[in-house]
Amino acid sequence: MKKIKTLLFSSVPFFLAIGIQFIAVYYLLFIASVFLFGIAPAIQGKVYNEQDLLVLASDMNFNTIASIIFSVACITVFAIWYYKSCGGNFKINLKKDFHPYEILGLILLVPGSQFMSSIVTSMISLVFPSWLEYYMELIESAGLSGEVPLLMMIYSVCLAPIGEELIFRGVTYRIARRVFPFWIANIIQALLFGIFHMNPLQGCYTFILGLFMGYICEKGGSLYHAIFFHFLFNLWGTTASQWLTLTSPAIQGLMIVVGTIVGLSSGFYFFHKGNRAK
Repeated sequence: MKKIKTLLFSSVPFFLAIGIQFIAVYYLLFIASVFLFGIAPAIQGKVYNEQDLLVLASDMNFNTIASIIFSVACITVFAIWYYKSCGGNFKINLKKDFHPYEILGLILLVPGSQFMSSIVTSMISLVFPSWLEYYMELIESAGLSGEVPLLMMIYSVCLAPIGEELIFRGVTYRIARRVFPFWIANIIQALLFGIFHMNPLQGCYTFILGLFMGYICEKGGSLYHAIFFHFLFNLWGTTASQWLTLTSPAIQGLMIVVGTIVGLSSGFYFFHKGNRAK
C-alpha cells in the first residue's frame, strides 16, 4: 500500500507542472485579450476579434514568453519543494562536488546522447512517419528549425534545464526513491519526463535521456550534475546539431554511429573515473 501511495504521489509534480503551464498560457492570453479588446482599439482605432487572439496565441514569440513564465514559476515552486520536503541542498563546492574527469565525462556524453537521440528518432520515424511530421511542425512553431531567437535560447538552454531537473530528478525521483530501488524510481521519473514533452516521438528519446540524467544524478550525488548535462544537451541541440546538415547523408550517418559509440563509452568511462576519484 505504501508503494502504491508513493507511486501515485510521485506523479503529483508532473500534474502540477502541467497545471502551471496552462496557467502561464491562459494568464498571457488574458493579458493579450485586455490589450486587444480594451487598450489597442482606443489607441489604434482598430477593432480586434477572437480570430486575432487565436493568431496571437499561435505566434512563436507569444509561446516563447509563455514558456519563460512557465519555467520561472516552476523553478520557484519546485525549488522550494525540493529544498523543504526532498532534502535538497543548493550549496555547491566545485572542488568537492565536481571532479575534472566527471566534467569531461558529462561533456563527452552530450554528443553521444545527441547522436543516440538521432538514431532513436530515425528508427521510430520509419515505423510512425506521422510522428515525425508532427514533431517537425512543433520544432518549426517553436523557432528551433533555423537560427534560434534569443528568447528561445534563454528558455531552452538556461531555464528549461533548471526547471525540468527540479521537477523530475529533484522532486519526482526523490519521492519515488523513498520506497523504490534506484532502477524503478529512475524509470518512473524518466517515463513522466518523456510524457511531459507531449509528443510521442520526442517522448521516446527523452525517456531514454531521463534514464541517463537520473543515473547521472544518482551516481554524481548532486542535482547539479544533471542540470549541467541537460544544459549542454540543449545547447548542442539548438546550435551544434545544425552542423550535420553541411555534410552528405552518408557522412552524417557515419558520424552519428561513431559519435554515439565513442561519446557514450568515453563519457561514461570518464564520469565513473571521476566519480571514483572523488
